[in-house]
Amino acid sequence: MRRTIVISDIHGYYQTFVALLNMVQYNAIHDRLVLLGDYVDGGPSSLKVVQYVRGLAKLNGVSAIGGNHDDMFLNWLDDKDYILSPYTSARNGGMQTIRSFCPWYEDESDDVKARSFIKQKYATDIHFLRNLKYFIEDQHHIYVHAGIDPQLSHWRHTSTKDYRWIRGKFHAHDGILPIFKKIVFGHEVTARLHHSKQFDPWFGKQMIGIDGGIKFGYQLNALIISEQQEYTYVSIESKD
Repeated sequence: MRRTIVISDIHGYYQTFVALLNMVQYNAIHDRLVLLGDYVDGGPSSLKVVQYVRGLAKLNGVSAIGGNHDDMFLNWLDDKDYILSPYTSARNGGMQTIRSFCPWYEDESDDVKARSFIKQKYATDIHFLRNLKYFIEDQHHIYVHAGIDPQLSHWRHTSTKDYRWIRGKFHAHDGILPIFKKIVFGHEVTARLHHSKQFDPWFGKQMIGIDGGIKFGYQLNALIISEQQEYTYVSIESKD
């Protein structure tokens, strides 16, 4: 395959995602596409993103893993919402996700009806989200949504929660992990890794962070890895 294209944290920005694939001239026959999760929450079209990703994942050369926001949506759907940080809060962006499935959704008083409606009408999409992988590995890279636990004897022992939620403890070990592969991840907006208002991919010693913060109005990044293991990237602002 000619290139590996990696995108993370789409967050319901369907038009932006499609436009980015067009910008990088993604070719389903020649390119490999790796998607690192967080397909929902924030943007206006989470349902369309999920369905589009589900369709892409049927193609040879396309791999999709899940993110913490995908888990948050499933937890809400199973009536296991976070008490201190409700799924529908502005910070989480769940309200937009629920309304993409149920345009008639008003507020928490519609929760029971909405959960039943989504589980019945969109069973295939929910099944897809429930069965997303936690990581992908190839000869040169480990692809994960959030990261790995750097304190374990082997990174594969990382908990399912940490694969999708870990932050600072993972980032602090850049360059000292006993791993001979680059770790490509999303989850943490790259401006925090750059320690500046820069939302392009962040290149550490062993780690590459690619979340451009589209959920917060910034950009969606595509990391492009050539056959020669050279890195470039393309970024796009919101089109939604």
